[in-house]
Amino acid sequence: MSDITTRWASQLLETLKTIRNCDVKGFDFVCPQQWDALQPTADESQRLCTACNELVHLCLTDSETLEHARAGHCIAREIPDSSELPAMYVGRATNVPPHTESQENALEWTHRERGIDDSLKNIDAERYCPKCDYPAPDWRTTCRVCGFEFGRVNRHSDA
Repeated sequence: MSDITTRWASQLLETLKTIRNCDVKGFDFVCPQQWDALQPTADESQRLCTACNELVHLCLTDSETLEHARAGHCIAREIPDSSELPAMYVGRATNVPPHTESQENALEWTHRERGIDDSLKNIDAERYCPKCDYPAPDWRTTCRVCGFEFGRVNRHSDA
């Protein structure tokens, strides 16, 4: 596991193992399957999705995630369960309790995982973040995974 995931996991947050990088028609945005509902295989890090008949690889580290995503595999990663996130208040809320450390960690982890989801949509990009190695399109100025600021790529020559 990456250091970040290890730190958050040590807090014993309730998590879900969500499916990502699924390219099956009909799942244009988010695969509706959950890791726990998939058919187990002889390899504990793989399960079979009976909806699309694809193997799903459980990725516990960033390097595993990138390896499998670059190979075009469906993957699963853990993300905090919504019950771990702070409540959202709308309107003129009063007496809003402060976020706990656990809730702040769950928010940070969730934000990072959403950045990973965004990066996986650009897995074939020519540019990768020099800090975390996740792909980024040329127009993005900041890595959505680690926050590294790399600026835009200028493809126009001044010749």
